[in-house]
Amino acid sequence: MHTRSVSVTQALIIVNVLVFALCLLGKQQFFFNLCAYTWVDAVGHAQVWRFVTYQFLHANMMHILFNMWALYVFGPPVESFFGPRRYLAFYLLCGVAGALFSSLLAGLGWYSTGISLGDEGMWTMPWEYVPLVGASAAIYGVMVAVAFLYPRVEISLLFPPITLSMRNFALLVMGIAVATILFNWSNAGGEAGHLGGILMGAGIMLALKWRGRLDD
Repeated sequence: MHTRSVSVTQALIIVNVLVFALCLLGKQQFFFNLCAYTWVDAVGHAQVWRFVTYQFLHANMMHILFNMWALYVFGPPVESFFGPRRYLAFYLLCGVAGALFSSLLAGLGWYSTGISLGDEGMWTMPWEYVPLVGASAAIYGVMVAVAFLYPRVEISLLFPPITLSMRNFALLVMGIAVATILFNWSNAGGEAGHLGGILMGAGIMLALKWRGRLDD
């Protein structure tokens, strides 16, 4: 009997790490130019692959380490619930929703798209050109799915050093994203992407619950 030796979660981690390694070897500009998400490229120029490919790019080592750790922790139970194909679709849809939601809020002027130039002040980039990279939106959707599946399971944080239920942890993460956007704090665009992934993940899980496919 044939069994899969690599899960979808493991495959996603492998692909992300391989792409990051190629970027470290001098291919970052190539990948970012071809695969990063911006509204003007993905929608204006119909380069729709960017809705998916941006999810496999990361800005720096801390960015990919945090995302891959979170995917390693939260991915397996969601993959077990959905099965490999539906899990992959769920993951990618949350990522797509993150890109769209970030652009939507930027277009509505809900957060600044300015870039600090140090002593020279601030340069405001047109929202259509604001780049987005990272697996965070997809992973935040996966994290919310875990909160629906196992709301009472506890998770311990290193900073602050507290223990929360998965439900409360998801609400905390959502609250941070909302506050960052409303008060236009640092990385508001990234948090808008996170919130888009959260909303897509929660919407799918709520739909399953209403259809009786998810226990209370």
